[in-house]
Amino acid sequence: MVTTVSEKLHLPMVRLNLAKPFLDAALAAGADVEKELRVHCLTVDSFGDNEHFVTAPTMYDVVESLAELTCDPYCGVTLGEALDPLNWSPLAEAARNASSVGDLLLRFSIDAYKDANSVEFKLETRGVRSTFTENRLTDGGRIPRHNDGFGAAYVLSILRTALGSNWSGNEVLVQVCDPGIFPLSYADIKVATTDTNGFSVSFPSAWLLLEPQLRATGKAASPPVTRNSAPEDTLPTLRYILEQHIHEPGLDAEHVAHLCGISKRTLVRRLAELDTSLKQELDQLRRDQAQCMLANGSNSIAHIGDRLGYSDPTVFTRAFKRWTGVTPREFRDANQRDSTQR
Repeated sequence: MVTTVSEKLHLPMVRLNLAKPFLDAALAAGADVEKELRVHCLTVDSFGDNEHFVTAPTMYDVVESLAELTCDPYCGVTLGEALDPLNWSPLAEAARNASSVGDLLLRFSIDAYKDANSVEFKLETRGVRSTFTENRLTDGGRIPRHNDGFGAAYVLSILRTALGSNWSGNEVLVQVCDPGIFPLSYADIKVATTDTNGFSVSFPSAWLLLEPQLRATGKAASPPVTRNSAPEDTLPTLRYILEQHIHEPGLDAEHVAHLCGISKRTLVRRLAELDTSLKQELDQLRRDQAQCMLANGSNSIAHIGDRLGYSDPTVFTRAFKRWTGVTPREFRDANQRDSTQR
């Protein structure tokens, strides 16, 4: 069952390279990551593109599958505790400028939205206890075990390094969707079960005043980079998602809703409110890409159709004629004649 914070259509997007620690771990384990990534229409090179976003459900799937490839049952926790905040974009700016643990967590909560509009972070203080919480806008029907472990572990790492030899794990309560992602007696903390809407770490409020002691990894801190925020407007975001999956046959409302982490009913209703439909959006995207490929390349019509999700060239030809009034071959021939006459 897909759980969401709001029934309003919000297409939750995440910067893909946030999952690079999991990719690197899977590669180090000698796993065939390309095969796994192809399932999600991704490649290893996709992680090098700082502006490549995926839907939150896709991110959860990618992280969980890469974690499984490492054969480490505690992969998320292992990577989270080893994370270098100065070289991981959501934490980097906060780590460079924070004067206290509380300052770091607050800065991170504010800045993280640039990398993911799929979650909200909250630091709440009630007397002597404080809680840092991740709140997912949707779980996409997934159980993001290693996502929880990774997030909780890097918060714990910040606290543990700040306290040093004064660490007192029995004063910490961590809540995740699956406590089994933590090794038994991990750092002497208490681990409890919560839902799939995000992890939380509860600890003494006095720890917020401590100076963060960020580990030196021997690797120079990454210089500040300009990061475009995750796309938010409904139609541009949907079009971005469809473009990543346009080659897939059977790209119907059920599948697109699954990719977006929302219900089919919500997707259909919200698009109707925007005076469009999934069919209109797919037709427009396929028509634009087909015309571009026919005008600017030498690929066969069958190949172009296949890249747009049509395994049968005849079906692609009929669709193209419905969109434009001419067949793909007629369009290409006319375009070539125009180019010759110029």
